[in-house]
Amino acid sequence: MKRAWKWIGGTFIVLCVLVALAGFLLFHVVRRNVESRSPGLIAVSLPAPDLAFQTFDGHERHLSDYKGKVIFLDLWGTWCIQCVAEMPTVQALYDRYKNDPEVVFLIVSRLDTPQRVEHYARLGHYSLPFFVTRDEDIPPSMYFHQYPATFLYSKDGRIAAQHAGGADWNDPSVSAFIDGLKSRAK
Repeated sequence: MKRAWKWIGGTFIVLCVLVALAGFLLFHVVRRNVESRSPGLIAVSLPAPDLAFQTFDGHERHLSDYKGKVIFLDLWGTWCIQCVAEMPTVQALYDRYKNDPEVVFLIVSRLDTPQRVEHYARLGHYSLPFFVTRDEDIPPSMYFHQYPATFLYSKDGRIAAQHAGGADWNDPSVSAFIDGLKSRAK
């Protein structure tokens, strides 16, 4: 009987190590693919539905609060491998524009608690403006079957471009697109 338990315990440990190794390798393969992929933004001009989201201390904000600014909105989650893999490139893009009063970044997590997102931001040393939202606060027109879902809004509050899936947001084409939105009149 004792030998059977040792065998079961040993098998369990080996399986845990294999699962952890597979997860580690999968994360790095996805991250490499994300970091080498230009966003391929789909340029559109659509009315923007108003999205409600919350700060970590529970204050509600709306997308419409930022009308008149170029908005980079990233819907993501700590549970999403592609979202986590692309976050360093989002941080790099944010660092480029964080002192620009015409550009706002909204990194909105769904299906996460404020505590979980705060913990993730601390671990990754991210200074991004993180928020959380509930599924019921996301308008149906903003639902995507793939996350992250990223939207760029023009100053007039319309969706100027969108992208589903991970991408390298530090790609020069993204900065050029944002700069183009900044130069457009309201």
